Amino acid sequence: MLELSWDGFIEHTKQGWNIGKPPYGYLADKVPHPVPARRAEGRTKHRLLPDPLRGPVVTEIFQLRALEKLGYQAIADRLNLDLAKYPPPVANRAEATIGLWTVQSVRGILENPKYTGYQVWNRKARKKRGNKRNPVSEWIWSPQPVHEPLVTREIFNSVWTNKRSGQGSRGGAEPNTHPDTQRTYPLRSYVRCTLCERRMFGKTSKGRPHYVCYRDDVHHRNADWFDQHPKALWVSEKILVNAVHWFFGERVLGPRRTELLHAQLAASTPGAGDAQKAEQLREEIKAIERRKERLLDELDEHEDAGDPETTREFRRSIRERFDRHERKRRELLARLHQHEQSGSGREEQNADLIDLLPRLGTSFATLPEAEQRRLYDAFQLEVRYLRPRREVQLQVIVPAATAEELGRLTRQVVAPLTAARTGEDQPCFGRPRQDSNLRPSA
Repeated sequence: MLELSWDGFIEHTKQGWNIGKPPYGYLADKVPHPVPARRAEGRTKHRLLPDPLRGPVVTEIFQLRALEKLGYQAIADRLNLDLAKYPPPVANRAEATIGLWTVQSVRGILENPKYTGYQVWNRKARKKRGNKRNPVSEWIWSPQPVHEPLVTREIFNSVWTNKRSGQGSRGGAEPNTHPDTQRTYPLRSYVRCTLCERRMFGKTSKGRPHYVCYRDDVHHRNADWFDQHPKALWVSEKILVNAVHWFFGERVLGPRRTELLHAQLAASTPGAGDAQKAEQLREEIKAIERRKERLLDELDEHEDAGDPETTREFRRSIRERFDRHERKRRELLARLHQHEQSGSGREEQNADLIDLLPRLGTSFATLPEAEQRRLYDAFQLEVRYLRPRREVQLQVIVPAATAEELGRLTRQVVAPLTAARTGEDQPCFGRPRQDSNLRPSA
């Protein structure tokens, strides 16, 4: 009987019938049960129909997660600002309904594959308590979509495979709640130091805002990058902000972005020079490993030579040299890995995706800070400061799964600004100041 019941559920799912309560955002399209005896009892079966009020809420939740990289709590907080527009879910038990969006309700929507239009069953184990989830390999899917989707499968997959939020410890453009806070930093959480790969934080000195990365002589002493990192690394906020505004205006949303991107990808195509560079790094790694071996041999030869004090000093000296070689070896390994990853990832680039974004003729700098940060999050902006070369590297990502939605979000963000300036001949984004001695690397 269990086997027959299991087969019945599988066939039920493949035919597109929903099992259980319709998920939030859908209504039940009930039809009389095909079995006469059960139909006589008033039994029905149902498929899913989009709820005109709650269906758009589901779509917006996925966009907030996929595009703006908001966490579950941040999404719930935004929805709770307007409960009339975003009605919260109702629990199966009336006494459990709290009338607000919660982390659990948002997560439940983002993890439900039925919103892709497919019917899915066996996501949860039914023989065990605690709402235990089955592995994805055990889910039963309908062969094709059987009801109207509220989100594309590509967006669902991007949210499912990247469950971690892109936000830092504090999202949004609002000031810190600390009583001494006097200003905000528009690039907070986007700037990284390439020496230690840590986020740089905002700090004001002599009335001018900067982004700073400190080296802690106690906690970071054993880090591979310790010797190369200065005590305090500072870069002016004005330089970085100008570079980001120019980058979005020229390279992301400018009229020549497609031409510039194709030229950049063509110039970065791997060739003989890349293979030679990789081989050079491997040779340097082997040379350092040979030096480490010689140090160990030297230590064995002089193990019992001299008085104890001299021996301790000798061993300490060997240890320091050995550690320096090991840090250098790890640095070269990281460079080799990055070099190989950048070479293998070039083939997956699709430069034509950038044409799905709007071309804008208005100044990015005039957008409110909160709207700028919405676009930074959606494009997964990363600003990397290379202190040794005094260079700023800027990167955004246009995923194929969300490229069209990204274009719509961009139009939505800049629409009020564009409408206010219709008919004006607006210059394109200005290039960053060249007297800063920093080179923006797009």
